[in-house]
Amino acid sequence: MTNFRTLFLSGGVALGTMMALPGVAAADVQNIVLVHGGNVDGSTWREVYDRLIAQDFNVTISQMPMTSVEDDIAAVQRNLDVQDGPVLLVSHSYGGVIITEAGGDPDVKGLVYVASFQPDTGESANMLLASEPTEFMADKLRIFDDGHFLVGEEAFVSLNGNGLSEESARFLARSQPMTNSANLAHEVDAAAWSGKPSWAVIATEDRVIATGLQRRMARRAGSTVVEIENGHMLPMTSPDEVAEVIAQAARAVK
Repeated sequence: MTNFRTLFLSGGVALGTMMALPGVAAADVQNIVLVHGGNVDGSTWREVYDRLIAQDFNVTISQMPMTSVEDDIAAVQRNLDVQDGPVLLVSHSYGGVIITEAGGDPDVKGLVYVASFQPDTGESANMLLASEPTEFMADKLRIFDDGHFLVGEEAFVSLNGNGLSEESARFLARSQPMTNSANLAHEVDAAAWSGKPSWAVIATEDRVIATGLQRRMARRAGSTVVEIENGHMLPMTSPDEVAEVIAQAARAVK
């Protein structure tokens, strides 16, 4: 496991510090698979993707159906199966539940959690949310008869969209793919981070997954930690910093 280390990123000067860290040579791991969060899709990774491919990484973005955790893991596994060589697996938000299980694949050499759940064996997203609540509560959701849910538009804008322009946040709110609420109750079978190096990119202004919870999950996993002063949608609000952490992780794993 990596050592628990915290860095703060909030703009160009701090990013320059990050870029000056050891290990900026060509990466041993060239393949990166990005996994999106709940009620959004892979397009939330676009700006991070652009920055990583500019550094000659081979980047794949998983598109999950969010009909069940098993379906989501299968979707990510198909992306892993087509990679040529070792992989760095990266998540945002709910995607952390998925990479914690899918990361057991032997080709996965490291995991990066971006404002993500980082559950241990037997834990669910619901359990973690209840352990350190935010304003992101059940009353902010519209749950349909088939168990799928949407986040209410105003709640999405103020909570999930914190740090985005209102225009961007409202577009995401109105383009939500529905997620099965049972996914949040899924208890993880095995935690891949227990035997592989991990990184945690923590959003210090997160209104969905409490910052304190993100820190606690990272600490017990022995993750290398980077803190960014922004809200939950870090892949969109802070793509420079997020991409650089991912690139550093790809250069560090063996």
